[in-house]
Amino acid sequence: MCGIFGYIGKKDAAKTVTEGLKRLEYRGYDSWGIAVAHKNKIDVVKQVGAIGEVVKDNVFPKSYIGVGHTRWATHGGVTEINAHPHFSTNKDFVVAQNGIVENYQTLKENLIKKGYKFISQTDTEVIVRLIEDKYRKNKDLHKAVREAFLELKGRNTIILLSNKGDRMIGVRNGSPLVLGIGKEEYFFASDTLSFADKTKKVVFVDNNQMLDFKQGKVDLYEITSDKKLRFKPTYLNQGTIEINKEGYAHYMLKEIIEQKFTIGEATNYSEKELAPLVKAIKKADVVYTVGAGTASYVAGMIAYFLRKHAGIKAIELKAYEVGSYFELFSKKDVIIAVSQSGETADTIEALEFAKSKGVKIASIVNMMGSTVTRMSDYPYLSRSGPEICVVSTKAVTAQAAWGLLLAMTAAGKYQSVKKTLARVCVYLTDFFSEPLFKELKRLAKKLLKKEHMFVLGREQNYYATLEAGLKFKETAYKHAEGFAAGELKHGVIALIEKQTPVFAIVSNDHSKQDMLSAIAEVKARGATTIAIAKERNQLYDEFIKVEDMGVADPIVNVIPFQLLAYFLAVELGNTPDRPRNLAKSVTVK
Repeated sequence: MCGIFGYIGKKDAAKTVTEGLKRLEYRGYDSWGIAVAHKNKIDVVKQVGAIGEVVKDNVFPKSYIGVGHTRWATHGGVTEINAHPHFSTNKDFVVAQNGIVENYQTLKENLIKKGYKFISQTDTEVIVRLIEDKYRKNKDLHKAVREAFLELKGRNTIILLSNKGDRMIGVRNGSPLVLGIGKEEYFFASDTLSFADKTKKVVFVDNNQMLDFKQGKVDLYEITSDKKLRFKPTYLNQGTIEINKEGYAHYMLKEIIEQKFTIGEATNYSEKELAPLVKAIKKADVVYTVGAGTASYVAGMIAYFLRKHAGIKAIELKAYEVGSYFELFSKKDVIIAVSQSGETADTIEALEFAKSKGVKIASIVNMMGSTVTRMSDYPYLSRSGPEICVVSTKAVTAQAAWGLLLAMTAAGKYQSVKKTLARVCVYLTDFFSEPLFKELKRLAKKLLKKEHMFVLGREQNYYATLEAGLKFKETAYKHAEGFAAGELKHGVIALIEKQTPVFAIVSNDHSKQDMLSAIAEVKARGATTIAIAKERNQLYDEFIKVEDMGVADPIVNVIPFQLLAYFLAVELGNTPDRPRNLAKSVTVK
């Protein structure tokens, strides 16, 4: 959550920070703020809402050093006062934070007793006052930041901008921090995407490390010991990353359509490249797959593929509910982590514990150089390109397709699944068409006033139902639940009323007849039935045709729901790229 971006260089700081923040808005867009230092003074502008073009109306002084923040609110409402960066009392420095100070109440009480005043409702201001308190005692900013940070509990990353010369300090614990190194310029940021158009030279800052820029150079320190560390930049092997809608109305629609390419990119791994992980999962006592939110449903799909196609004992875990498994982990196990950003706090915490028990870690992540990737013994990238829309679409199918490739390779069917996935990509090229969009827009209009919807599926399509329900919740703000069709008779059918929309995913597999029976049951109760299927049936009130893709069916079957959720959101006047209350990279617990 939240995006932080700092700049030191020869360019206009306000403009450069603004550009960086716009590339970080997927992390939060409740409010934003920019601060620049000039002639021993710091100028700050903060506003509620997305950055957009409004920053052009604000005149900053000419400056070459600045920091910015785009917020996803945790402590305190969405107001200008609560927006970052936050000033010190005498306005000699500002702080922007990504994270949560878990012990902020205790710290705040102690600081109030010492006479410090608070003007915001944020936990971030506690960090500011704590640094002030330390600085009063030792008059050393580096030491004050370090001592204050060591008192914080929780996952926190900060960037501090001082008005004393060109001085910027960044500290990381849990939430991400990277250093970009350009020609006579430096970038302190939440991720590499924010400056990927400016430099490919990167230093990934680890937990409990501090960046300190002063007197024209940046140094790296281990925060506990204050030992200066040597660092070697990494050169990211990626082309120039442009972020634009390319003529589409929203990033969400653009990224949905990009799946005709991204599924192929994610599965462009050779048998040799997959071999180390295939060997590890075959030897493992248990393979766990783990993720949070959308990624947890992908993790479920991958576990299903491993069980069904490769005969591997695979168990999916939700990252935030993994505690009961901690004592079961052993060095004979493998855990496969799924994350779009690679910075998901719940997932990282689960991996940290698994690693302490000797579990081997594999991952499928979309963000190069992320924490999850660097923690992994077997790191793989989904290579989907930037996913700017907060609602994940192309990353979902890319990572699920990679999981299918892994499972089928473990089953000795690499060539077969490669042909299937290639056929999927060709099919999607024709699938995304104006006639389909027109039909889905019509259906979206019929759903406008429906507050409750259900999605039924069985076995290979079960996790697709969960993902479908989530897409409706995220974009349309509708109550939509995906569940196993077999649950109907065990209580869920009590929720079916006349004209309740009930979606059903019907594949040409051994579950087809059971699915038709479930559809008949809800139809008998007056439900409006909407099928994602291969051919029509008199039980369907509405029908969305998808081709039979065999083992890849659950991947393809997710896509109509992505499109329908998008069109429904647009019809409702929602902003599909930036759903309310959500952020993409969930770096707080």
